[in-house]
Order: sequence, then C-alpha cells, then structure tokens
Amino acid sequence: MGKKNDTPAVDSPSVDNQNQQPAHVAELLLNGTATLKAKTRDELAEMVNLIPADVHYAAGAVGHNPDTGDFSLRVDITNS
Repeated sequence: MGKKNDTPAVDSPSVDNQNQQPAHVAELLLNGTATLKAKTRDELAEMVNLIPADVHYAAGAVGHNPDTGDFSLRVDITNS
C-alpha cells in the first residue's frame, strides 16, 4: 500500500513568484496601479527596482509630505 499525501505540491512557478513578491508589486500587478510610500528616496528607488523587468510602467513625480517626511510615487502599468 502506498502512503497518501494530502499536502498540495507547490511546483508551479507562478505560485512561488506570487508568494515571494512584495505587497506593492502584487498590488501593481493586480490593480494596474500602486502608490509607493517610503521614508527616503533611496527606499522608494529600491521599491521601484523590485518591479519585474518585463512589466512596463509609468511613474509620476515623487511627492514629499513635509509633515510626516514620507515620499510617495504613483506607478501605473502601461499597455506597451
């Protein structure tokens, strides 16, 4: 008799990629737009660098909130 294995296999690359993506990348891919927020411009740049290379996107100007010190950037997926 063979042993029954009830745990699902996670061999699918799409499942692995979705689980390893940061929340802002998942939101961008799901909704087509995301607003990134960070404490520094460097952190914001790191967040943008995590967007996969095959995703074509457009970004506006970096905003700065002087009250909180946060930087923000809206990113939209383009069709090209």
